[in-house]
Amino acid sequence: MTSTERVRVGRGSWPADGRGGTVAPTAAGTDPAGPGRCYGIGAGLTPPEGSSDGDVLAVRSAIVAISRALNWHAGPGTPVPTDGRFTAATAAAVTAFQEELQPTINRDMYLPAIEHSPPGYVSKETSYALFMPIADRYALKYTVPRGLLRGITTIESNWDPGAVGYRTNSDFGLCQWNTTLPDVTTARALDPFWALDSTARMMRERYDSDRWGHNWLYVIAAHNVPTWAAQWAQGQLSAARPEDVPKLDRMNGYVSNVLARVW
Repeated sequence: MTSTERVRVGRGSWPADGRGGTVAPTAAGTDPAGPGRCYGIGAGLTPPEGSSDGDVLAVRSAIVAISRALNWHAGPGTPVPTDGRFTAATAAAVTAFQEELQPTINRDMYLPAIEHSPPGYVSKETSYALFMPIADRYALKYTVPRGLLRGITTIESNWDPGAVGYRTNSDFGLCQWNTTLPDVTTARALDPFWALDSTARMMRERYDSDRWGHNWLYVIAAHNVPTWAAQWAQGQLSAARPEDVPKLDRMNGYVSNVLARVW
């Protein structure tokens, strides 16, 4: 993969190149200043030069996801259309959500100032608040630790609903479901409700299975590479075998990164 592709697809990076039509606020946080790190008015409508069809699809799907999440919360100014257009009405509903609902949801979370969302724009701070309560409902539905589902989603996408895989163009959405898997379409992977529900359900099924040792650590690893996680759980990987070391390093690194983002 070329460096240009890595910049474009960056996993959960809220890509700074803006391809597909993301927008950045000015220093004052009031007007669009071209492509950047937020979703806002006009996102996906006039894609910047160099955007591929996949870029546009990811951004427009993110706008659909944001709109559906706003309607799920039923905050002021909702319902908003879910047709993939980020309009003035969407921005007004985002601003009202940020003022009335977001502070309570995010009260225990620390995010540096660079990750705060300006009024009417959606970046990490507002996206966390929009989608984490939805994730928590699915964790409760399947009786999985909500912190683990939160941690996996944070690692996979940083709660960017339009995230596309860092190493592959076949991973999409909040939980980076891979579209080479059976029954996983791009539309499903980019649907936050399907992705969070499916991730929580899969975590429950794996925990209940002997294959992953009824151990949440192996279940976490399985979201990254299920075959290696199963081998790890069954004691089939050994640090004494050089060929197993990269697998163990990747599994341990992934689990550690998820656990560091559990709250």
